[in-house]
Amino acid sequence: MRVLAITLVMVVLGLAATQAGEISLRIVNIVTPQDVKIWEPTSIAAKKGDTVMLQLVNRHTDEHGFEIAAFNVKEVVAGEKTSNVKFTADKAGIYPIKCHLHPAHVVGQLVVLE
Repeated sequence: MRVLAITLVMVVLGLAATQAGEISLRIVNIVTPQDVKIWEPTSIAAKKGDTVMLQLVNRHTDEHGFEIAAFNVKEVVAGEKTSNVKFTADKAGIYPIKCHLHPAHVVGQLVVLE
């Protein structure tokens, strides 16, 4: 399962690179068929040193959080609104992504490759 997840994020990395050293992605809050709210895609990949710019789109009427604590990203996206976050992926590793407002149902990971 871990190999599949890393392969998936490497594919996302290849598709998302707009120029060397910059990752730009649109992340959308959706409801799964099981009625679980998630940020999609759930996995994000970058290379160490990349600037990561995320457009967070909340399609629900209630607010949702988006947090990558390791990089001091903590954003609240109002209902039916969009927010942008930007940070530098300055350390390699696998870091959790979660909703700091509703931690039980919105999770993912950021993979920063060396």
